[in-house]
Amino acid sequence: MDNTKKSFKTEKIIALPRKTGNVFKKDLEKYQKLALDFGASDSKIIPSRWVRFDERVRMKCRVPGCHLYGSSPNCPPHTPDIDTMKRTMKKYKRAIFIKYDVPAIEDFVDQKKWLKGHEKHQRKIHDIVGAVESVAFNDGYYFATGFSAGGCKTALCSGMACQFLDSGRCRFPLKARPSMEGVGIDAFDLITKVGWEVYPIASKYADVGSIKCAVSVGIIFIN
Repeated sequence: MDNTKKSFKTEKIIALPRKTGNVFKKDLEKYQKLALDFGASDSKIIPSRWVRFDERVRMKCRVPGCHLYGSSPNCPPHTPDIDTMKRTMKKYKRAIFIKYDVPAIEDFVDQKKWLKGHEKHQRKIHDIVGAVESVAFNDGYYFATGFSAGGCKTALCSGMACQFLDSGRCRFPLKARPSMEGVGIDAFDLITKVGWEVYPIASKYADVGSIKCAVSVGIIFIN
């Protein structure tokens, strides 16, 4: 059963400061567990201040040029700039950081399989992030905001031309979102902070046998 298609009760909106520490803690624990129920391999509750924004992350989208650069509203240069992200995200207290272990490493490291492999596994992160964000929104955390992995053009639309850039109508308006890197989040830094294992997988010169795991990650900020 696809747990991301379950229905959840919607709570009446109350002033956010009135949500007590105990209520907030229990809600965060609920979202952490939901991420696992939705298919994440692991999830962590982290202080939002752990998230580091760095201009060099977005630069890596441009140099060397990513094949998705500018191809959707959720890829640079269309995503919010670093200053906007730093100024906005510091208003959040906590976040749910999620990881999905790629079951077949060759889907990420094999030069002939990586494109379709990325689509499949990054789509999973989009599904989980969107589902947890929606539940948090229904619980009254109406500023809950999630960021995923990879470009939505490949993860959701299998590489088809972006319909939003063409006509303003997104095929997946509630699921499509920027990747963490697309808004300047140093994902590698955050992964190591929580103690997960990660390897850079991008170079054709990498010794495939030295790569012990492949992961996709996403994050949901909870106000």
